[in-house]
Amino acid sequence: MISTLAACAMDGQSPAIQSAAVPPQAILAPPESTVEELDEILRTSSAVAVRDTPRTAVSPNILPGWSQDRQAEAIPALLNSCRVLTNQRMIAIGIDATPDDWVDVCLNAASLAPNDQQAARRFFEQWFTPVKVETENGGTGRFTGYYEAQLRGSRKQSAKYNVPIYGYPGRPEGKTLPTRAQIARGALGKGRKPLLWVDSEFDAYVLEVQGSGRVHMDDGSVVGIGYAGQNGHRFVDLTAVLSRNGAIADRSFESLRRYLDRLPESRRQAALNHNPSYVFFRLRDGKDPVGAQGVPLTAGRSLAVDPRHVPLGALLWLHVPRGQGADDVRRLVVAQDTGGAISGPVRGDVFWGHGDEARGRALATNAAGQYYMLVPKTHTILTQLTERTSR
Repeated sequence: MISTLAACAMDGQSPAIQSAAVPPQAILAPPESTVEELDEILRTSSAVAVRDTPRTAVSPNILPGWSQDRQAEAIPALLNSCRVLTNQRMIAIGIDATPDDWVDVCLNAASLAPNDQQAARRFFEQWFTPVKVETENGGTGRFTGYYEAQLRGSRKQSAKYNVPIYGYPGRPEGKTLPTRAQIARGALGKGRKPLLWVDSEFDAYVLEVQGSGRVHMDDGSVVGIGYAGQNGHRFVDLTAVLSRNGAIADRSFESLRRYLDRLPESRRQAALNHNPSYVFFRLRDGKDPVGAQGVPLTAGRSLAVDPRHVPLGALLWLHVPRGQGADDVRRLVVAQDTGGAISGPVRGDVFWGHGDEARGRALATNAAGQYYMLVPKTHTILTQLTERTSR
């Protein structure tokens, strides 16, 4: 059964496309367990992925907005993660979740008809138990949004296209790469050719923060680029620094853009150099950006997390109340990415896709929120948790 999903990944096709080929006899019923039983196991077992925090198993019906979400839109994101989850171990809930723990879950997900909202909701209710993540501050943390940056570029340097986008040069063992300022002065070496050139220092910086982008080239083509590596230096949020100094009115990209536009060209790089971190990129083969889990990101359903606390591939019910003109974010998401600014047990960055609408939603998502982790009801996981309880 593992090889079925692995083949999907190898030939580049989504498991959802091949769902009709899943034999009916392979679709198994989920194990039976009550919320109360899982609650007792979780309370007495070792730490959940969010370390040293209380956790309580709850019914899906008490999740804020559960009955209003279109859970079928999360199935493609889950199936993307299934390509990884069914082939390697996942650390979650204080135990090792093996590929076998995910095979039946993923096969059942692949058998669902596209856009069948009721069937998708029943699937998640039958195969997963929500676990509330609680921390000292009540389980709340900061949630933001990100999107695929849009840039204009060329394969040749010119007076218009004069900002380089570099590929990852590799990091010498035990050493860091040059800082942003050193790279701007040519520390990567004259022989290192940029992947391409773009026309805006600001857009290039936004690309680094967002992690992926689409470059509209001067020949009419569109080139996708994705994260390839970082220079190893600490990320400094320029909007935070400049807002504290009174240089910009608030911590928004628009304020940063206006600030840089007011500077002479010779001083823009010096302003950006306050952030020593530098991100390198690669040309992207596929249409969609790929996250840290190694699978394509799904707009509105992929979340960047701190993998020290939340395992990649985990399903999360996210609730971020209204903030900065945006609607409440109440939806099922999959942890599929990470980010330099994403740190802490309750912290996330929602991927909203590309285009003006995605950009607007990303910039408007910035508020305190919380999430519930959806724990698979597999026999192995329940057995291991029970064994830990009885020790």
